[in-house]
Amino acid sequence: MAIALPAALAACAPKAAEPAWDPVIAGGWRVADPQDDGVRAAAAFAATHLPQPHGALAEVTSAETQIVAGTNLRMALRMTDETRWTVTVWHRLDGSFELADVRQVP
Repeated sequence: MAIALPAALAACAPKAAEPAWDPVIAGGWRVADPQDDGVRAAAAFAATHLPQPHGALAEVTSAETQIVAGTNLRMALRMTDETRWTVTVWHRLDGSFELADVRQVP
């Protein structure tokens, strides 16, 4: 009985919480840190290629990534003139950037 009681109590003890599993969906978008160096580099590239007029880049307010042949970065940008833009930048495998989509947000 002295041996069975600790075993029975251990079986009833709450189990440690397992870390949440965040599945990777092929081709899916994932939230990214707006302060990440790669995100900031893509945002700086996009800011220099926006239609005129606009101010300088003030802030990346949100970012997402998508793994393709390289990485797509979808970002919301706020400029110093208070205009807001949604952009998608393709970071190619060779390290270069291409502005794939740009929209001014009203």
